[in-house]
Amino acid sequence: MNEMTLTQPAFADEAAASRATAVVSAATAVQKTAPAARAAAVQDTLKMPVLLSGWAARSATNGIDTARLFAFGMDMQTWSELAQMQQAIVERLTLQQQSWLQGWAAWTRERAEIRGANTMTKLVEQEFNLIAQIGQLLIDQTTNLVALQENIEVSYAYWLNQKLGALSSTAGVQTPVAAVVRA
Repeated sequence: MNEMTLTQPAFADEAAASRATAVVSAATAVQKTAPAARAAAVQDTLKMPVLLSGWAARSATNGIDTARLFAFGMDMQTWSELAQMQQAIVERLTLQQQSWLQGWAAWTRERAEIRGANTMTKLVEQEFNLIAQIGQLLIDQTTNLVALQENIEVSYAYWLNQKLGALSSTAGVQTPVAAVVRA
């Protein structure tokens, strides 16, 4: 019995020491990766103005070329092509809205089907799973809308470039729009 008493605390001390070593090791790993994470955050922050200025330049170029197109007159073919572009945009938005609503319908079904949790652990797990699903719905919808916007801008710039030819702001110039359009 005396041996058992002496052995158990030693084993407990070893287990505690092992856990403490694991925690220190994990904390050290976090400390080592923190500067890289900080640098990545700074780099991402610096990307935003570059991306926004590219968007602004694309929008300005599209605006200038649209004014040129109107200034030189628009025939029925041009009006028809614009109407077709708008119809395509409405169809894409309708599909995105349908997907958004289907996602919410699935979420509400899952919310309604959740069985009563019998432990706090299960309750927390279920609730955070639902919150994560909401986050994913928001991410998907926002990403899809931004992707559609970018697609419209680039496609419209290409169309303007085709319509205006040498009169286009991007004809023979390597702007962000021209680089994308000509690629």
